[in-house]
Amino acid sequence: MKKDLHLTASVDKPELLENIIEKLATRRYDMGYGNARVPDAWKALEVSSVETYLSGCVEFDYNETQRIRIPYITCFLFSCTKTKNDPYELSWGISLS
Repeated sequence: MKKDLHLTASVDKPELLENIIEKLATRRYDMGYGNARVPDAWKALEVSSVETYLSGCVEFDYNETQRIRIPYITCFLFSCTKTKNDPYELSWGISLS
């Protein structure tokens, strides 16, 4: 018998997280690494990262009869990359726990 499992994660204060990432992606200085000469098949990158704590709730729904809610607080690392003449873009985010 097939059982359905639904997983939902929510973030407390997503506007604060958005603000942190926007500041990371729009930093005002450029170290110049994105203009470095590299072999033809490579791309030079500028990288900017920030570590921040997030809180929220993870919910597990099992066949719509059981719901488990687990609050969390964890540290995340977000990184933005920039290539020559392009703006910074969010490349990845990862939980450090």
